[in-house]
Amino acid sequence: MNELRGNTAISLITYIDHLQKANVIDLAFYPLTVLENALEQHQVVFCYDNDSPAGYLWHGPVKPGKDTVIYQACVDYDSRKRHLGWGMVSQLIQLNKTGNATGIRLRCASSSESNEFWRMIGFYCTNVTSGGIRRKRDINHWRTDTQTPLFVLDPVTPSDKPMDTREYYAMRRAGQKQPSRFGRRHYG
Repeated sequence: MNELRGNTAISLITYIDHLQKANVIDLAFYPLTVLENALEQHQVVFCYDNDSPAGYLWHGPVKPGKDTVIYQACVDYDSRKRHLGWGMVSQLIQLNKTGNATGIRLRCASSSESNEFWRMIGFYCTNVTSGGIRRKRDINHWRTDTQTPLFVLDPVTPSDKPMDTREYYAMRRAGQKQPSRFGRRHYG
């Protein structure tokens, strides 16, 4: 379980920050204070490889009759393909079943390799929406049910549209101010 005492919590926050920066193309950047709050609320699941942190899954609250949202999930590059990601997701599935939540959902960039992971562990794509200005990629909306649903959404073919930053950098060269990749103000 998550340790929240003294240096352990600081080292876990530092580790999450490191993974966010190392995977900035696939992960959104969140301020450390938001992540500290998630740790305090017990909304972060960690995996370990050789007794060192190897990944995390940050989720929203588990509420009866509601879906739980995964905000971020990341496994260190050197520890991937060792079932660590599946271990974290299965912990969240158990939390959902215990808390009577209906399902788990998340959003994933179409250019991310993790789309294959979500598909392989039984999630299904429910929608594809347009991504942001900078990367011009699609966003796949993934879901899995943790209770027997009254009805099942028809699966949608997930997008594999690659990232395309040409328009973004053309606007920058033209002098248009663009949002920082580490900022959140441009989301309103």
